Amino acid sequence: MVAALFLCGVTSAQNWGTPDSHAKSSNTPIVAKVTLGETVQGAGTLGAFVGDELRGLATIHTDGNFWIQAFYNEGETNPDEFTFKFYDGEQEYTNCTTTLTGQEEGYGTPNSPVELVFANEQTMTQTTAMISGWNWWSTPIELSTINGLEMLENSLGDYGSYIKTSNAYVRKRSNGTWGGSLQSIDNSTGYKVQTTDECEVSMVGSYANPANHTITIQNGWNWIGYPVNIAQSPADALPSDFLPENNDQIKGQSGYARYRTSTGTWSPASFTLQPGKSYLYNSSSSEVKTFSFTVSRGVEQPQQQDDLFWKGNFYAYPDNNSILAVVLVDGEEQRDDNIEIGAFVDGECRGSARLEYDDYSDRYFAMFTITGTNGDVVQFSMINPVKGETSADCETTLRFMADDIVGDFDNPFELKFGSMNGLAESNCMIAYPNPVDKNQPFSVLIPENEEILDILITNSLGAIIRHETGSIKATSITGISVTGVYSVKVICRSGNVYYNKLIVK
Repeated sequence: MVAALFLCGVTSAQNWGTPDSHAKSSNTPIVAKVTLGETVQGAGTLGAFVGDELRGLATIHTDGNFWIQAFYNEGETNPDEFTFKFYDGEQEYTNCTTTLTGQEEGYGTPNSPVELVFANEQTMTQTTAMISGWNWWSTPIELSTINGLEMLENSLGDYGSYIKTSNAYVRKRSNGTWGGSLQSIDNSTGYKVQTTDECEVSMVGSYANPANHTITIQNGWNWIGYPVNIAQSPADALPSDFLPENNDQIKGQSGYARYRTSTGTWSPASFTLQPGKSYLYNSSSSEVKTFSFTVSRGVEQPQQQDDLFWKGNFYAYPDNNSILAVVLVDGEEQRDDNIEIGAFVDGECRGSARLEYDDYSDRYFAMFTITGTNGDVVQFSMINPVKGETSADCETTLRFMADDIVGDFDNPFELKFGSMNGLAESNCMIAYPNPVDKNQPFSVLIPENEEILDILITNSLGAIIRHETGSIKATSITGISVTGVYSVKVICRSGNVYYNKLIVK
């Protein structure tokens, strides 16, 4: 019964708990080695179970074996049968092909341990929330052993409309079947999936080994998958022997990172690669390059920016461009990370970002993506909510082109504004979020010393659809049930009147 000496103090990182050694009349001592493709030599936790009840627990011993007691009731006609689970510090394995029956004499010795064989490919379900519209998608589920395209089409169900990559596509026919030139999907490629409503896509299989999925990068834009099941920064996800060129870029639907050879870093630090998403890599090199993503465990992920006042619907359009800009007010470059820039087309927010400090150049940049269709005229607005200032007087406009790259660290795009005004002086207020979902409450930003008496909301035809009176809270205005573009007019006790547009989607 020497195994009992190694039970004390063992706890499970998987929250299996601790076995109750007093609940059963006897125990089975087991000296085992764990095989997970090959014999486990490092750390790990082994659990013995009857059904879902934990009956024994052990970590690896200095001799490389697991010494475990599995508790059972002696003298039963049908002794308990033990199954096993193993946790390697990252993943739980449950499909052990070995079972053992409770018996007093036990199993295995230090020189001849019993072998507990686990399959190293676990069946996993990876679920991605899809938003109505276009979703940039890939999966960390291994696709080489399954028909991934069929699984994706079936999981989309009635909500799937279009699946495309850079050179092929399938689309849903009127009879509910799919047709097109795309024959299969793989882990190294990124896809754009159009849905008619919110839904979830579930892919079932084993997790892919990123090392087995080589991604080829050519000059220009490349659609790439992210076959990894954790979020990582580009610096952590890309292998150390892969050398990007200056101004290489990885972009997603709502942001991007750009590489600078002078510092050997990707900026901004807030950008991360996310499981279930796909990306576009823009290579500045004339050479063809290859890499496989790596997995860095235990890395602290960069902090994302807090919620912005302006939020674009990144899913409404299949394409975007990326912009790196500085902000000038009356010719003076701004150095304030409270300043937020919004990009708009006909009043619809297409992207936004706050200024972020870049210590290498000692400047503040706005780095963000803008969605749209070719030819859209993009206008820019600016807000500093901390100071209660705003400016819609921007002399800079931009004509949208898909996958265009506007500005870089050495020559940033200049957004030129007139003077920042207090909200009271500009007779402008900010509605947020904007766009807003149907029936979702929204807020307005006006000077703190103002008290709202009336709110009038009119539709695109000029008809008043709502008139609220009395003391109204600026932070919770009842949502609108019909999609469209609305004018919001706020009348305050001071006599000041504020205006803005609100998009309901």
